[in-house]
Amino acid sequence: MNRLCRLTSIGLIAATAAGCASPAENGVANLLSPETKFPIRVEPQIATLVVQVDTQGVLRGEEDRVRAFAEQWKSRGQGALSASMPAGTGNQGAAKGAMARINRVLAESGVDRKSVRVTTYRGAGNDGDAPITLSFMTYAASAPDCGLDWSENMNFNPRNLPWPEFGCSTQHNLAVAVSDPRDLTEPRPQDSADAMRRATVLQKHRSGIQSQTPSSEQDSGKIATVE
Repeated sequence: MNRLCRLTSIGLIAATAAGCASPAENGVANLLSPETKFPIRVEPQIATLVVQVDTQGVLRGEEDRVRAFAEQWKSRGQGALSASMPAGTGNQGAAKGAMARINRVLAESGVDRKSVRVTTYRGAGNDGDAPITLSFMTYAASAPDCGLDWSENMNFNPRNLPWPEFGCSTQHNLAVAVSDPRDLTEPRPQDSADAMRRATVLQKHRSGIQSQTPSSEQDSGKIATVE
């Protein structure tokens, strides 16, 4: 009898160990994270702005578009900001004046003149409306479309497994909402240390003076003072 009990116990232990050693019992697909199943792709693309030119230079309202484009370049641009102006066209002279005005607008927007690369393109000789094109390289994030797989019946899920598209909408919304897709590929570089502030803190520490910002009653975190 004792031998039978020992054999039964050994069998139960072996069965339990075998069950613990099989984490993929619910399927390999259920072991994948949403980041792996629905990866966000970060790819380079060219942002372009076509600036219309007339005989007087830049058309009215185009300067505001150039300023907005400059802000995009400062926040998301990679490399130089390129400007391509027409050559050999009927408005070549006006385009030169327009390019000079665009350079001033870019400088007023905080774009270093060394960061602007001006090139020319050959247009039609009788073209009096040939534009100036501004462009720069940036990155765009995209994720797979969601709502395509409704094969699972979520009304009956006794094992509480994730449905086929679990996490897809989160990945998709992140790709749409991210301000700079580069943040999904690599961390931003750290700013340089503030040497003056560091020296001030060290001097206060050596003198035994409190170096942290003094708190006030408004910074206490209290919701109310009623007792």
